[in-house]
Amino acid sequence: MISDLYKRREKLGYVILFLLLAIFIGWLIFQTPETQREWLELSFFLLPLGFVVSIIMISRYHYNKVKDVNIPNSDAVIIELNHVVIKKDAAIIPRLLLFEKNGEFIGVLKPIKTPWWLYSLYIISEETASMFPQSYGFISHDGKNLFKFHKKGWLKQVTLTIFDGHNKKIGSYIQEELKALIHIKGKLLNEKDEQILSINASGFSGDFKWLDENGEQWARFIKGLFPHEYTNIFRDSHNDIVELSNQLSEENKIRLMSAIGYLFIARMKQ
Repeated sequence: MISDLYKRREKLGYVILFLLLAIFIGWLIFQTPETQREWLELSFFLLPLGFVVSIIMISRYHYNKVKDVNIPNSDAVIIELNHVVIKKDAAIIPRLLLFEKNGEFIGVLKPIKTPWWLYSLYIISEETASMFPQSYGFISHDGKNLFKFHKKGWLKQVTLTIFDGHNKKIGSYIQEELKALIHIKGKLLNEKDEQILSINASGFSGDFKWLDENGEQWARFIKGLFPHEYTNIFRDSHNDIVELSNQLSEENKIRLMSAIGYLFIARMKQ
C-alpha cells in the first residue's frame, strides 16, 4: 500500500506536469513574449514545473526503496490502537491512508456516496467542494465499513453526525469553523448530545492534546514528531503520527477517530 501511494504520487505528478506544459506551450503560441522583460517574467513559470518534476523524482526514489518491502495488512481492531500514522493519499478526491508504525495497513478514510457533480467540483476547487454536505467512511483493508460520519455546515460551524458500522448514530462533533484558521475549537458529543470531550488544536500546525474531565489523555498529535526507527518504511517527510488511548470504549474510539479524521481532511485544504 505504501509503495502504491508513492506510485500514485508519481503518476499524479506526470498529469500535472502535462497540464502545466500544455498551458506553457499554449501561452507561447498565443502570447509570444516580445521583449527581454517579458521573457524574464515568463521564466518564473519554470518554478512550478521544477517543483512538479522534483515530486516525480522523489516519489520514484521512495517507490524504488519500498517496492520490494512486504507490508502486510494490520490485524489490529480500532479499539486496540494506541497510535495511527496518517498519510494524505495522492488523489483528486481527499483521502487519508491509515497505518501502524510498522507500516501495516489499517484502512482508508474517504468520501462515500459522492454525487457526480461534486466529483467535478473537487477537480475545479477542493475548497469550494468542501462547502457542501459530504459523507466520509472509514473502510478497513478488507473492505468493511467500520464507521462513517456525515459533515454539514461551512464557514461559521461544521457538524459531523457519527455512525457506527451498523449505521447507528452514536454521537456528533461540532466545530466552530470561523476560528479554525488560528485556533480550532469544538466539542465531541455522545448519542444523547452530552459533551464527552472538549476539542482544541492549533489552526497553524494542528497540534493537540485532548484530556477528558478526569485528566485522562484521549489523543495527542505534534506535527513533525515521528519515531526515527520507522522512517525506513515511511521514507518521505509527510508522516503524521497520532497517539491514541487504548482504554476507550469502542464507541468513544469511533467518535474520537471521526473528529481526528475530519481535522486532517480539513488540513489538506490549507
